[in-house]
Amino acid sequence: MPGKIMRVATTLMAVIIYCSCSKTATPLPEEPGKILPADTAVVPENKVDRNALLMLVNGIRSRGCNCGTDKMPAVDPVTWNGLLERAAYDHSKDMALNNYFNHTGLNGSTPGSRLDAAGYKWNYYGENIATGNLDEQAVILGWLNSPSHCHNMMDAKFTEIGIGRYNNAWTMELGRRSAAR
Repeated sequence: MPGKIMRVATTLMAVIIYCSCSKTATPLPEEPGKILPADTAVVPENKVDRNALLMLVNGIRSRGCNCGTDKMPAVDPVTWNGLLERAAYDHSKDMALNNYFNHTGLNGSTPGSRLDAAGYKWNYYGENIATGNLDEQAVILGWLNSPSHCHNMMDAKFTEIGIGRYNNAWTMELGRRSAAR
């Protein structure tokens, strides 16, 4: 029962953060900040609360924040992208199963090459990784409290995100699509 109460409290907190900070409580599906269909279809085996993650990240982006000593202004929301989620989930799974923690995969893959492999046509990308027995709120808070990870979440150039978790390994992929690549 305590675990269920914590999950409800975490979800409620995410909703409160999003609703108190967003410009519109119910954006239209074609607006940023939503989970979209088509090539953004989510990864079924990824056991994360996508809506909570998106609300937490966009809540921070809508208010601005301090990333270490740098004051970051409010920026536009990001949209969830299933191709980014696929790359994030696959990297988290690889790190968990092979017992390592790095942006470079054991096979030499980089965040950019993993996005390419997932079919995401990018012209700008970033990646945050984390490990630990964390829930959605804790992992976002951890990244927020790390200046370099916080800068990634607050970078106005990013328009889409996908986050993947496998066991205790988390990966956030951030990107902006390229028209032709």
